[in-house]
Parts: sequence; C-alpha cells; structure tokens
Amino acid sequence: WAGAEDPPATVPSGPRSGEQIYQASCFACHGTGALGAPKTADEWATRLTKGADVLLDHAINGFNAMPPKGTCMDCSDEEIQAAIDFMLK
Repeated sequence: WAGAEDPPATVPSGPRSGEQIYQASCFACHGTGALGAPKTADEWATRLTKGADVLLDHAINGFNAMPPKGTCMDCSDEEIQAAIDFMLK
C-alpha cells in the first residue's frame, strides 16, 4: 500500500449507550453528587415520585442546577432516556 492514505477512522453509527452518555456527560455531577445531583438509586426516589415523564423533561430541559441535557447538546432524547435508565440501575 505504498503511497496509499490511511483509511478514515470509523465513526460509530447509531445511538450511544446510556453508560457512554453517563460517563461522558453525567458522571462529573451524578458520580460525585456535585451540587446535590442524585447518585444512588435511593437518592432518585423523591424525583421518581413525580413520574418518569417529569424526570425526562428535567433532564432534557434542565432543572435547578442541572443544565439542559447535562451539557450533552448532541444527545438525542432517546440517549438522555438511556442515560437515566443507566443511572437508575
């Protein structure tokens, strides 16, 4: 392959997993509890009483100290839901 260029790096296609989104965009606060961000399943209990739709709305649009989409502006709503599902495990 003398003189041939390296093939372009492959870009993953499709949605990222909840764990990938969590590690990249959520862990800084939800992994440490920064600014009161819930970490463990027990800390999510109060928020879950408001319903899954409210929780998703807050994650997408921001709520209190949490910025919209947790700063993952290129995340789809489905990826945000996957990150929530990952955190609730």
